[in-house]
Amino acid sequence: MIIVTPSEFRQNQAKMFDLAKTERVLIKRRNQFIELVSREYIIPDTISPSGDPFFDNPLNVEKILKAEEEVKEGKVTRLTDDLMKELFEGYEI
Repeated sequence: MIIVTPSEFRQNQAKMFDLAKTERVLIKRRNQFIELVSREYIIPDTISPSGDPFFDNPLNVEKILKAEEEVKEGKVTRLTDDLMKELFEGYEI
């Protein structure tokens, strides 16, 4: 994550736009942070019926869609009782 001032952003706009494609770029203006988000397409206000901001991040949505494909392809690990005991040994379940 990179945090810049408005003047730093103005001086390096092209660089900031390029960085926003691969990492979070925040512009700090007074007590407010404005995030620069690079998207290849327009996203509706939100795809979440509850308005959860988690779904406003296209990377989160991409990970969910990828996980759905992996499930369809059978690339999953079933959480059996035995596996759960092994993974959470020492924890109260």
